[in-house]
Amino acid sequence: MRIFAFIMMLGLFAASLPANAAIPSANPGQLIKGSLDTVYYYGTDEKRYVFPTERTYKSWYGEDWSGVVTIPDADLMSIPLGGNVTYRPGVKLLKITTDPKVYAVAAGGTLRWIETEELAIELYGADWADNVDDLPDPFYINYRQGSHITVKSDFNPSGEKSVATSIWKDKGLAEPAN
Repeated sequence: MRIFAFIMMLGLFAASLPANAAIPSANPGQLIKGSLDTVYYYGTDEKRYVFPTERTYKSWYGEDWSGVVTIPDADLMSIPLGGNVTYRPGVKLLKITTDPKVYAVAAGGTLRWIETEELAIELYGADWADNVDDLPDPFYINYRQGSHITVKSDFNPSGEKSVATSIWKDKGLAEPAN
């Protein structure tokens, strides 16, 4: 009974907190982190989206970590999780660790299987294999399956990248106020 009472008290405490309370140390559209190394994108839906791997982060920002703002852990914890950031479309190819297929990443975290090595060469060049990242199986659920790529005209990596200029666009969120 004590555990139940404690859980009820926590629920009442959480219910008393203002929904969507402003975080004074962060603004939607920023890259944020607390005292630990995990980096998040703070969305305009007032949720934080975690970069599940360093390679996912680098697909969006390269080696530039200068835009990451450290905020107090209490502020970070007050922002609900919204999900994971997926790889930036058109930048890298992905292979699931337990699946031999190679996928191109399209808008909104859509994986599109490149059916042949010849197509991979046409789309990403002779060194296409150097552009493949292994995606750990637990993060596969962050993606959805799209149509297969059967001919070169089915997918344009640079076109995908040019449309996905920001995480908010790729997630279908409102544009952050600047």
